[in-house]
Amino acid sequence: MEASSVLPCKWCTHLQGLLLTASFLTCCHLPTTAQITIELEPPQVIEGENVLIRVNNLTENLITLAWFRGMRIKSPQIGQYTPATKVTVLGPGHSGRETLYSNGSLQIYNVTQEDIGFYSLRIINKHAEIVSITSIYLNVYSSLWTCEHPSPHAKLTIESVPPGISEGGSVLLLVKNLPQNLLSLFWYKGVIAVKKFEIARHIKATNSSVPGPAHTGRETVFSNGSLLLQEVMQSDTGFYTLRTMSTDLKDEVAHVQLYMDTYLLTCYHPLQVKIESLPQNVAVGKTVLLLVHNLPEDFQAFFWYKSAYRRDTYKIAEYKRAMDATILGSAYSSREFIYNNGSMLIIDVTEDDAGYFLLEILREDLKIEKAYIQLHVNSFVSNSKDSASTARLSIESVPPSIVEGGSVLLLVHNLPKNLQSLFWYKGMIAEKKSELIQHIIATSSSLPGPAHSGRETVYNNGSLLLQRVMQNDTQFYTLQTMDTDLKYEVAHVQLQLDTSLSTWYHPLQVKIESLPRNVAVGKSVLFLVHNFPEVFRAFSWYKPAYKSHTSKIVEYHRFTDSATVGAAYRGIEVIFTNGSMVMIDVTEDDAGFYMLEILREDFKVEKAYVQLHVNSFVPNSKVSVSTARLSIESVPPSIVGGESVLLLVHNLPKNLQSLFWYKGVIAEEKSELIQHIIATSSSLPGPAHSGRETVYSNGSLLLQRVMQNDTGFYTLLTMSTDLKDEIAHVQLQLDTSTCCSLLTSDQLIIVPVPRNIAVGKSVLLLVCNVPKDVQTIFWYKSVYRTDIFKIAEYSRSMESTIWGLAHSGKEMVYTNGSLLIQNVTEHDAGLYMLEILHKDYKLERAHVQVHVNNPVSWPFVRVTDTTVRVQSSVVFTCFSADPGVSIRWLFNKQSLQLTERMTLSPSKCQLSIDPVWREDAGKYQCEVSNPVSSKSSLPVRLAVIEE
Repeated sequence: MEASSVLPCKWCTHLQGLLLTASFLTCCHLPTTAQITIELEPPQVIEGENVLIRVNNLTENLITLAWFRGMRIKSPQIGQYTPATKVTVLGPGHSGRETLYSNGSLQIYNVTQEDIGFYSLRIINKHAEIVSITSIYLNVYSSLWTCEHPSPHAKLTIESVPPGISEGGSVLLLVKNLPQNLLSLFWYKGVIAVKKFEIARHIKATNSSVPGPAHTGRETVFSNGSLLLQEVMQSDTGFYTLRTMSTDLKDEVAHVQLYMDTYLLTCYHPLQVKIESLPQNVAVGKTVLLLVHNLPEDFQAFFWYKSAYRRDTYKIAEYKRAMDATILGSAYSSREFIYNNGSMLIIDVTEDDAGYFLLEILREDLKIEKAYIQLHVNSFVSNSKDSASTARLSIESVPPSIVEGGSVLLLVHNLPKNLQSLFWYKGMIAEKKSELIQHIIATSSSLPGPAHSGRETVYNNGSLLLQRVMQNDTQFYTLQTMDTDLKYEVAHVQLQLDTSLSTWYHPLQVKIESLPRNVAVGKSVLFLVHNFPEVFRAFSWYKPAYKSHTSKIVEYHRFTDSATVGAAYRGIEVIFTNGSMVMIDVTEDDAGFYMLEILREDFKVEKAYVQLHVNSFVPNSKVSVSTARLSIESVPPSIVGGESVLLLVHNLPKNLQSLFWYKGVIAEEKSELIQHIIATSSSLPGPAHSGRETVYSNGSLLLQRVMQNDTGFYTLLTMSTDLKDEIAHVQLQLDTSTCCSLLTSDQLIIVPVPRNIAVGKSVLLLVCNVPKDVQTIFWYKSVYRTDIFKIAEYSRSMESTIWGLAHSGKEMVYTNGSLLIQNVTEHDAGLYMLEILHKDYKLERAHVQVHVNNPVSWPFVRVTDTTVRVQSSVVFTCFSADPGVSIRWLFNKQSLQLTERMTLSPSKCQLSIDPVWREDAGKYQCEVSNPVSSKSSLPVRLAVIEE
């Protein structure tokens, strides 16, 4: 009869899947009088090492002790030892590598991955009863990589140091994991190892190098295989190939791509957590989604706050991943819904919901990451003569912009209740030739029109689905409804392509942007024209969007440099020679559609449209117009890395005394950029000032040479002479849509975005400088043109894609030649080739390398002794199973500041302190990272005692 249960401990079972380091977890099932404990020597174990499971406090009256492989009654027995006879009997669970000692301890030699699992020690008394069971879990750490002893199977790799280089600088192509039996190595310019591209070869036996045909005199090969390239020029960018030959005549090849700094600055920044408000401006009573992008995979929990501050009174909700549970906070209004991807939906929005929200993320390594979003809520001003049932017909594009080849739903709101039929048209004018489709309500039937392409579907709620969107689909769409009393209603919507992916290589179309997008009554709006032709004869503006004498606002003639006003001119319009138009003191009557008509040099006419949204301004009787709210505008709205941006301040208080700029959303001293005193017109930099910020007397802040870490929120705090404070915020964003425009040549090139991709994510192989005369585009998962490696073939004339043998179902080809790979795996890493067939049947090729990384696993630290004397020495060793990681040492949770007594090994995996001083006492950790993730070890405490 057993004296205790053998059910496994719940906490042991739970942690089994979480512990990535070698560890032992102990579950003791003992009577209250027993004090048997088990400990591990060493605390963590790696494949190939020996481990001792030490047993402490054995009682003297035991008859037999037995070790089992597992926790069940029928688990295989490793062996049993009887102290009275000093006899050891081995069982079926013995592998030949275990030894039982007389003190009950179990030694396992040369541990392997197969040794992972539970081990149980059973104590048996003279009545053959099991009086206690002590169990322990063994998790063996992989030996793929250990400190300063790379695995013989480690893959040859090359690292560019630095990752991007400025013209005229130097770069080291650093080689890692050279074969131990190296005979010689060869460097090539390009992805193919052929003689004419050979830069240099190095012979190990003689430690000598010989330049090749592609050597420019600026390359140097070192004995460790690395290549130094000096005085870098634009033509040096691209791929470099290293080929090694070992003494057994085996070849190994590795590639690296050299980039100029401008690519990395804008296109390859680490993915930050960002929040997007959908829609950007929400009306009272509507719904808004705060959509979270780039939520880290290794999070433990996240928290939403209705404020930019972390306080319990502002907490909306807390989500715990391990429990898959949401805990509601004090600020929860029962209108919020939390999703496990971090996003939050708010329904039935009120004016009180406007303001800042904070998302706080607790990562697996207990680091905290924060992201902010400002919610803009617009009051809905109803007409007392109109009931809620007469809401205006409107259309929403879902999503707001669409990538080429995707689908979009033109979602209809507020259809009339007595609807008889509806008609969809392509363009601004409801005419028969542009009719897409009509829908009859009574029969629930649809009839395609002359403009129907076969890709449009209309639903019973009036919404229109457009599939496989193409460039020529972008423009306005018109919906016309007819009710049973024969009344007509018309609404328009503009379909836009997402220019970050698919529209870079199509001819630039004239587009009009409304700044701001929604304008209040009494304010000004700029219709900013993009891609206005350099050569034109005249242009005209119309309101509404029809060409007629009564709707013409103004007409401008280039040759006479003169403007003629039309019948629709109200005296509030100002036009510019680039086609743009400003309207001041806007009224509700100005809302609606506008058309810009351009007469080109060849007498061709081009048209563009824009819709003006005007919001009614509801004044507070207690507030005068002179108290307009402090606000900040980013000029331009988004900025390319390396350029300058002006944070333009509007509506400064008249009795201003001083103002303060801060980096972030919280006005605290450590994040202060600069303060400005009005009386003396003087400025004083703060702790966060980088030397690139300048404040002007109107309060605006100029930020020069913008970098990736400059993105985020900025806060302006003003103080007036009556000591009243006012605060405004603005968000600075980098424009990543200009990656290709940063190129200084017209050479065909492919840019992977992001540069380093994590398993399970997506990567865009962005093609730059695609020639206009393309006939066919081919993608290959190789540097060789072979059918078995072909991913896809795209014919521009037929606008069709033929998938190849290497197509995995995760790839998508865009008309600009770019390739999107979704749900990336390690098998997707490697070189890709793009081949372009011109109309003259000439071929052009470009290559790109995809780097795929797994998130790093948990490292652990070993120390030669946890308690040392002053003036002695100690060595810490960081172990990681991940190849190619970077290592950083932490002391008391801060980055370790090395002193002359401290030495790091070449790979930084070993930290030696000699001699040790008293101030070295504390907690030591190592942090390992690769381009997509980082993790820190559990702390190891060092105690320092006097001699």
